[in-house]
Amino acid sequence: MPALEAPSTENLLPQDRSIRCTLSDTGIQVYLQDFRFSGSNPSSLTACLPLSTCGVGGINTLEESIPDIIPYEDILSVKPVDSTDSGTYASLVSVTYAQRYKHHLVPVTRVLNIDHQGVGDIITTIYERSYPDITPRKKIMAIVNPHGGKGKALSLFLEKAMPILDAAECEVTVVKTQGNKHAIQIAEEMDIGKYDVVACASGDGIPYEVFNGFYKRPDRARALNKIAVTQLPCGSGNAMSNSCHGTNEPSFAALSLVKSKVVNIDLMAVTQDGQTTVSFLSQTFGIIADADIGTEHLRFLGPVRFDIGVVQGILTKKRYPCEIAIKYAAKHKDELRSFYEQHSPAVADKNGTEITEKNLELRYDPRSTIPDDWEVLEQDFSDTISVFYTGKMPVISPNVNFFPASLPNDGAIDLIMMTAETPLTKKVPIMLSVDSGKHVDSSDVIHSKVLAYRLVPKLGKGFLSIDGENYPFHEYQVEVLPNAAKTLAKGGVYVETGF
Repeated sequence: MPALEAPSTENLLPQDRSIRCTLSDTGIQVYLQDFRFSGSNPSSLTACLPLSTCGVGGINTLEESIPDIIPYEDILSVKPVDSTDSGTYASLVSVTYAQRYKHHLVPVTRVLNIDHQGVGDIITTIYERSYPDITPRKKIMAIVNPHGGKGKALSLFLEKAMPILDAAECEVTVVKTQGNKHAIQIAEEMDIGKYDVVACASGDGIPYEVFNGFYKRPDRARALNKIAVTQLPCGSGNAMSNSCHGTNEPSFAALSLVKSKVVNIDLMAVTQDGQTTVSFLSQTFGIIADADIGTEHLRFLGPVRFDIGVVQGILTKKRYPCEIAIKYAAKHKDELRSFYEQHSPAVADKNGTEITEKNLELRYDPRSTIPDDWEVLEQDFSDTISVFYTGKMPVISPNVNFFPASLPNDGAIDLIMMTAETPLTKKVPIMLSVDSGKHVDSSDVIHSKVLAYRLVPKLGKGFLSIDGENYPFHEYQVEVLPNAAKTLAKGGVYVETGF
């Protein structure tokens, strides 16, 4: 899809071309006062927006549409127009940047007269400041699930995300999935030499399939090392975008995509019935799994179906008896705090680490007896489990900061457990505090970091959710695969969680 049409330069500038600017430390400084009273018609200087965005309630005047400063972090691309008298050290430059319009971002193009005395090559300088240690003009395969987001995923991608990617001069190949698990095949067969990024315009199901498609390849380590897998939120569950881009809106995620650094992340190997798949997000057993998988018949209600399922489970005090064995990295909360403080500053240091086959090797045999350095939980406790939830990304849905201590590559999985014995008067405040991540502070919430675990359900039937996918309800084993994949994240880290 082409970028939004830009009007001619004559419609962007006064006839004397006097939009004077300089480069500051944070962006392009625009001196509006120099031409606000130049006699030009402000309405002739509107931004390059589709006609539907102009008019009543839209961006109509220069004062409204041109900011005092265009931040480097919002600049998508820069092109030379021509030069004025070389003695003035000024150049006419076409700058395209992302500007907020209503609840999303649109690309806006301005031709600016930039004073660059002492700066050198103006185009190179702006690019270096706009993409610090970041690859511009990314080569992207966008995998779109047309059925995602209540059937709106394709239109969301084309109307909200694609204009930003186009304006950033990314090379985008769009592939639509044809059905369930198709993205596994796409990732398994794609020519990884042609791309830097796989952008999943979907919910969390397509990233899950892409990671597993890469994992099945004979050159799996090379694929996982070469391609950063990210998400443009176009589905009902957008945990990856919320955790990495800090948004549930496609255009903001697209801007974050082009501006983000490559981040090494841990994966989790899930082995069941002798077959191993990988999980990037979470595994859940108990109330949360029932709310996720067991409410599919309520999908027409949207995200509220999940809340209904959780409330139902809490009110009925449902138990999910099981057998649990764990290899801990940090069992108690004080140990977890120390672990977090030790590993948090090191996150960025691991970015760029090469992924090899060693990162993907299993260390614990799922067929063996429980190792001596694992801990088998007391059966009286395991029989009262109501929530068993493990994950590697902090924000599982908008306003649900469920794993606030989660780090991209600390080599551990976050575990949260609750039992049915917790009184309702305590459970309700706990669930109401998940938006802030403060639920983990409750003495009734068990919060640990683990390297591996094995869980055996004792009920005859139920739900087991892996990255939102429905798995058979019987024994499974999970272990962390440190630094086993790559994604894109603002500043090279997950969003701030307040932990």
